[in-house]
Amino acid sequence: MKFVPYVLRSLFRKKTRSILTIASIVLPFFVICVLGTLLAALDADPTGGRGMYRLIVRHKVSLTNFIPEAYRERIAQLPGVQEVTLLDWFGGTYKDNRPENMFARFGCEPERLLRIFDEVTIVAGSAADWTSDRSGVLVGERLMKRYGWKLGDRFTLKGDFYPMSLELTVRAVYRGPDESGVYFDRKAIEEGVPWAKGQVGTFWIKAASAEAVQRLPREIDAMFENSSFPTKTETEKEFQNGFVSMLGNVKAVVTGISTAIALVILLISANTMAMAARERVTEIAVLRTLGFGKPLILTLILAESLLLSATGAFLGLGLFRLAFPVLKEGLLSSPMAGFAAGMQLFPEVLLTGVGITLLVGLVAGVVPAIRSAQRSIPDGLRQAG
Repeated sequence: MKFVPYVLRSLFRKKTRSILTIASIVLPFFVICVLGTLLAALDADPTGGRGMYRLIVRHKVSLTNFIPEAYRERIAQLPGVQEVTLLDWFGGTYKDNRPENMFARFGCEPERLLRIFDEVTIVAGSAADWTSDRSGVLVGERLMKRYGWKLGDRFTLKGDFYPMSLELTVRAVYRGPDESGVYFDRKAIEEGVPWAKGQVGTFWIKAASAEAVQRLPREIDAMFENSSFPTKTETEKEFQNGFVSMLGNVKAVVTGISTAIALVILLISANTMAMAARERVTEIAVLRTLGFGKPLILTLILAESLLLSATGAFLGLGLFRLAFPVLKEGLLSSPMAGFAAGMQLFPEVLLTGVGITLLVGLVAGVVPAIRSAQRSIPDGLRQAG
């Protein structure tokens, strides 16, 4: 501990350079935490474990293909199926096509929906008000705040895939992991577009157990394998991550970017430590003449490099913790709300970021530390001249 003041004085001997180096570590560390959090959110379950019992059945070829509604009865008879409901993406336009007016719009079966999504609670209006009104709509609490809607307010969704317009009335408000959607009675679509009757976009299943979750996808897909409408059944998390996979191998891209950032930090720290070591050749030689051994010289320079990285890491950690609520709030109010619902401060991500930064600081200081410790005393003193 008696050498700590010396290490601190050495670290901030060139204050401008040290501050700029720390800043160059803070920002990459922040980006590593953001990317790591987004990556961890792909596997997170914002429903508190309830989502693991949900399965989604869709057409094997594409989400844009329908499957027969008649499949419901056959699926419902399988052991381990507690409930089956249908959910159809309506799409359409609210006001205009600007991103701020994009949100999820689903036709559903109101009586069954809340039994499937049992982590959702009604916080305004009531389920009875919603289910009894054919034009009634269940709206996420966050969406209500975004548009300033109130119970009883009316708004219009202009269809695109379904060539119709829906006049909807807010009858209930829900609170849950993802509060960015609206849900209305699918019969309104069938009445406006007759060809939609009997065709379903997806079935959502609530399974009775973890064993059923593992078994049912194979059984359901085998049941319809040779039909004109083959199916693909997957868990809720797999279904959600399927949309992310459309962008490519996201995990590989994020890992590659994080590795590149770590190498950048390494080069920046190594350059700083190399410059500091070159400037102090004579000082180190004097310390050697005073009895400081090579191991101690090595330790002091490595400690300086580690302290530099640690300062950047913990400042970056503080910056990320402050910025995280703003980042998540922004994503929850965007079309990525379903994905952002799983975001949280993952301890493993933060610890990994700190660990990587400290490891980089250690590696960056090794070469300058070894060279300084191995330089002979005469060579060090001669450089003063």
